[in-house]
Amino acid sequence: MRQSLNLFSNKCGKLLAWQLKKRQKLNTVTNLEIEGRIVQKPEEIRKCFQRYFKELYAQGPQREFEIDQFLKTNGLSKITQEKRTSLNCKITQQEIEGAIQNMQLGKSPGPDGLTSKYYKTLKDYLIQPLMEVCNQIMEGKKAPESWKEAFITLIPKVETEKTQLKNYRPISLLNVDYKIFADILASRLKKVLNEVIHKDQAGFLPGRHLFDNTRNIIDILELLQTNINTRAVLIFIDAEKAFDNISWMFMKKNLEGMGKAKLIVNNVVTEEFKIEKGTRQGCPLSPLLFISVLEVLLNMIREDRTVQGIQVGVKQYKLKAFADDLFLTLQEPESSTKRVLELIQEFGRVAGFKLNKQKTKVLAKNLTSTETDGFQRETGLSVVKKVKYLGVHLSSKNLNLFKDNYEKCWVEIKKDLEIWSRLKLSLLGRIAAIKMNVLPKMLFLFQALQIVDRVE
Repeated sequence: MRQSLNLFSNKCGKLLAWQLKKRQKLNTVTNLEIEGRIVQKPEEIRKCFQRYFKELYAQGPQREFEIDQFLKTNGLSKITQEKRTSLNCKITQQEIEGAIQNMQLGKSPGPDGLTSKYYKTLKDYLIQPLMEVCNQIMEGKKAPESWKEAFITLIPKVETEKTQLKNYRPISLLNVDYKIFADILASRLKKVLNEVIHKDQAGFLPGRHLFDNTRNIIDILELLQTNINTRAVLIFIDAEKAFDNISWMFMKKNLEGMGKAKLIVNNVVTEEFKIEKGTRQGCPLSPLLFISVLEVLLNMIREDRTVQGIQVGVKQYKLKAFADDLFLTLQEPESSTKRVLELIQEFGRVAGFKLNKQKTKVLAKNLTSTETDGFQRETGLSVVKKVKYLGVHLSSKNLNLFKDNYEKCWVEIKKDLEIWSRLKLSLLGRIAAIKMNVLPKMLFLFQALQIVDRVE
């Protein structure tokens, strides 16, 4: 241990990162607020979590005919036979080897307890049996029962009340052999979806970046600052448990198996329960399946002529998305917003997508106080002064960008530097700390924001 400390404590790596990491309280849940009463007994806390997620993942009654009719009208275009062949062809040894190589070390294992290091170390012995199992599944045979299992660990959302059940994010711990198979399918699917999914969706596809979204917002706000007669709203959509509510039937054959899962609450595994909807957060395929479903809604909004986007020349800018982080830029605020809410409700009825109106925020531009009050009353959405989108603080005036982001970031960095000064780091260690923890924060802002220099 002393040797490792001397070798790695002043170099970029896990040991230095551990020293610099902010010390947070353990994620042990000591109390929950359930219907106005406080629950503190560990066994009762586990039962509350199990009941909540059992209800969350239970699929209510669905009409298959209604889903078929909806997709017949609004479904995505069919892919070519060539792309279908590339998706369904036999899995090769090179793909298995590449998927194993891509696995990150140090990740928590699934129910079988086998880590990615196990597969990396014994790669030469495991490639052949893995390839045989994967290709049997590609031919239509059943997947191993162990692939349907998952441990769901609960991660509290940052800056939220930890006594509320809804403020915990469920992350699935899956067996690595399943993740190898899913990673191969995800790599194939990305190539197809990159041509099918509109460029407005910036999440999880190669060559797309979240910085496009933030810069788009800033450019639109700058345009609206000049065109003062254009009444507009920027709506930042918040979906209720977006990944967990998506209907399996809507995704058709993308998620055919009804897997089972167990929760880990305070390091204790709960009783088993069935999962009947949603996409596993932790599976390589999950985000791709999600954006392919969400694309149906985004197409509906794009193609609806009653939804007025921000007009720039001959082009309208209506929306941008990063996975489920969706924002809309709309003219004719009341009529356009009402129509969007109708489309979301229509889509949600068959797909399981639910709008969280309480957390959906709106920035208003060129609206009087009377018009703003009327908009809030008619739509049920809240107009706010500031929002946080993809890690960037935004307001209706771009002049606030520097103060709300760079100055705030610098204050946090100075606090970190003060704490790190107490660590026994060499000069090289301090340089490494700056490279690991300070530069990435500043580079993110440099890439996400362009600062408008204008005197009003």
